[in-house]
Amino acid sequence: MRKRDRSRAPTATTGKPTVAVLTLGISNSACFEHSFLADQIGVELFEGHDLRVVDGRVAMRTTQGYQPIDVHYRRVDDDFLDSLNVNPERQLGVPGVMDVYRAGGITLTNAPGTGSADDKAIYS
Repeated sequence: MRKRDRSRAPTATTGKPTVAVLTLGISNSACFEHSFLADQIGVELFEGHDLRVVDGRVAMRTTQGYQPIDVHYRRVDDDFLDSLNVNPERQLGVPGVMDVYRAGGITLTNAPGTGSADDKAIYS
């Protein structure tokens, strides 16, 4: 990810921040784009079920156990972000991520509500 995005890590981050891209998985038509993006910028790619809130931080499941992530680059609609705070009918995001975001424990590089700027209707 660009240097400026890594610098957006929460103030509690120590050392090199962990940056990750959220995807809805292989059933989503944009999964290839998400995978390509993560690969090209050299960051982790994960799905909502790979994450959980641990000690006030969003943590990603790894082979060494759950590791906190600092910068969350999401490539999903707001409705899928957090089933506890946004839409309880959608179980694809990370339950509780909005609570961590509001507390300053994670940076969302494209925060909720900014999706209108990515709407194809305004491209022209």
